[in-house]
Amino acid sequence: MSRTGAQLLSALSDFLNDDWSSTTTSAGASSGGTLIDTGLRRFGNDAIRGWYLRPTGAANPYAIRRITSFADATGTATVSPPFAAQAPSGQTYDLHRFDPARKFAALDKARLRGYPDLAQIVYDDTVFSDGSTQTFAIPSTIRKGPAYVFQENAVPPEPAWNFIQDPRGDVVTNWAASSITASIVSENDADLEVPKYREDCTKFVVAASTAGTYSQVVGSMANDASASGAAGRKMTFAAWVYSNLADKIRLQILDDGGATSGTQHQGRGWELLTVEKTIRQNNSSTLTAVFDVDNDSNPITAYWNRAWLYYGSASRVRDIYFDRVPERIRRDDTTQTFETRATPPRGINLRLVGRTTLSALGATASSQVTNTMEVDDASSQLLLATAARILLEDEGLLVDDQNPVLQRVGVVEERRREYAVKWPFTLPATPQARSVWG
Repeated sequence: MSRTGAQLLSALSDFLNDDWSSTTTSAGASSGGTLIDTGLRRFGNDAIRGWYLRPTGAANPYAIRRITSFADATGTATVSPPFAAQAPSGQTYDLHRFDPARKFAALDKARLRGYPDLAQIVYDDTVFSDGSTQTFAIPSTIRKGPAYVFQENAVPPEPAWNFIQDPRGDVVTNWAASSITASIVSENDADLEVPKYREDCTKFVVAASTAGTYSQVVGSMANDASASGAAGRKMTFAAWVYSNLADKIRLQILDDGGATSGTQHQGRGWELLTVEKTIRQNNSSTLTAVFDVDNDSNPITAYWNRAWLYYGSASRVRDIYFDRVPERIRRDDTTQTFETRATPPRGINLRLVGRTTLSALGATASSQVTNTMEVDDASSQLLLATAARILLEDEGLLVDDQNPVLQRVGVVEERRREYAVKWPFTLPATPQARSVWG
């Protein structure tokens, strides 16, 4: 589960007893120097001077301004500097004693200070074995660990449930190329990376600024595939694809309603690309598996080796890492590697399980409200308590606010032990980082 920046800001404001939102009742000055809301009259003359206004509607979105004076007779707050545009009537906004920008910054700091109680479990499947090395670079996605390394158990390309004809990529028949030059690469001992398995594979070449597709239609598929037979069924198209160019190639499934696309290749060698789609309930004529290449300015040379189209979810071909590989980890200022105690077989990928910090909300007002952190109801309480303490210690909360905030932080700190029992963070034990083999 995740929470958006907008949700976390509101939760932190509530935690600090600094949560107020309303809607303007009249248009402010045309210069943008005032905001008017009769609901503010509850605060009294200049009671909110020095506080912060943050519009959340269409006008001046998320532009934080400090109140320099307030007249309760009319509910008029004067701000400095003025808003870029007039604050209209009906404008939603937040009122804060503490700068919302500082609150966002505290949340981002809290994700680091709260580590490892606040963390993500990361699964990275992109480490490839050429059958000749035992030392591998730790991907940047794994900040701590890896705790475990598992070895791929290769899925056979031609089970009865696979509808792809010629799924090894060892021939170009039954496939239609559009703006893609496709050829066959034979397995040989001089190249230990391509093909992935000890069998031939298909090579793609696509020119710069050219969109390309490589597709198999239902009429060319195996095992009695039919467009109408797939109606209402969940299907997965998956394939091992090699590329060193990110965000260029992906998979698609087409039915009578159009295309559904999977995520883009990350450009890290052999990656298992997948796309899932629930086929239209009344599907009758179209069922197509597609390799889709974007038309950006970069040319691309890529390869694929083994593909599957079948009823069911991607986990059937994705979660195929069972055998744990003993490993030794080395982490220091310059080296981030792990070494397996035996050389993994050629052509298999390794799954690394580790952890990393929560995602940052960032400092850009337009995106930090929609960016997310990977917390749920329980872990968000720890995040809020940590962020409140950071505001208290580093950002200089007012003395009058310290005692109630500290009390709330203390309550959550006491609950930490309860959360650990009721909602354990099921992260495997991770070797400590050190500068020598261990």
